Amino acid sequence: MGVEAWMLVEDQEKQVVSDLDEKANKQQALLTSYQLGPFRLSHRIVHAPMTRCRCTGGVPQPATKLYYGQRASPGGLLVGEPAQVMPSESEYQDVPGIFSSEQVEAWKAVVKAVHDKGAIFFCQIWHSGRTSLSETESRILVQNFRAAARNARLAGFDGVEIHGAHGYLVGHELVRERDDTGIDTRIQQNACRDALEIVQAVADEIGADRVGFRFSPYTEYTDSEVCDQLELGVYLAEALNKLNILYCHFIESRSSTMEHDKNQTLEPFRNAFKGAVITAGGYTREEGNAAIASGRADLIAYGRLFLSNPDLPKRFELKAPLNKYDRGTFYSNNKIKGYTDYPTLEELELKS
Repeated sequence: MGVEAWMLVEDQEKQVVSDLDEKANKQQALLTSYQLGPFRLSHRIVHAPMTRCRCTGGVPQPATKLYYGQRASPGGLLVGEPAQVMPSESEYQDVPGIFSSEQVEAWKAVVKAVHDKGAIFFCQIWHSGRTSLSETESRILVQNFRAAARNARLAGFDGVEIHGAHGYLVGHELVRERDDTGIDTRIQQNACRDALEIVQAVADEIGADRVGFRFSPYTEYTDSEVCDQLELGVYLAEALNKLNILYCHFIESRSSTMEHDKNQTLEPFRNAFKGAVITAGGYTREEGNAAIASGRADLIAYGRLFLSNPDLPKRFELKAPLNKYDRGTFYSNNKIKGYTDYPTLEELELKS
């Protein structure tokens, strides 16, 4: 066989290996690295923010430190449970805050536990009210979010995610008017005004490359048909581009407990927003890998699966069985049951 023939065979073999590697990466796309602004992630499995109601009096507890420490992995991204930016009579009891010095000090221990594992930790900041605000109240709220972001950085968090999903921040200032050509621009501006002012203030305080925004574009914001969800979501995504934030965290219209319109895709918002995109919505391992491989998302957030499997990235890597979550303990104030007692693979092996 001549030299040229050998070179051709070698090139063909290299191509076969390359194709196999590419196929393997697509199958386990969740386990590939990703550069999220200044943060180098070792995998694309994100811990989603989940209200847990375990922070007595609004202050993170030792169990909070244990919970997040259990779920941290080198190069992983965790987004913490929603933390109130101001005192509020929330429907949820014992949710944490990030507005007092006591809370900031308590969060420091939690953040350290996550950083000791080599993970990146974002604090989700939240205002639980879903009512229209006066101009004065809106200005105060903006400053509360700004102060909360400052406090999050003082506590050691790497950044913040602003909670704008499920009708919080977006949609409560709707003007109920519509022209003959479709949704009035004023409606979009009013629906997103508070959210965009808050994002701008937070970005000014800690840097846009440390700010994410969570949004559920298919949430019903009003009983009126005045607000087109698709148009509003695209408008917001394009407006967020101008603020150069790190990522948008979009929630699918689906979940495991409700039917969804299969036409309600996140593709228009993915195309509109130019930064990194995290998506959430009851993904399995296979669905997450497919979403990353196809480019529909950069990162996938897991809530219930991460709740019940502290070592979720490892389980996905090994394609290991998953612990089943106990829905009855989701909002309990028990510091152990349904919170810090889910076993890792290693712990299960030691018991066997």
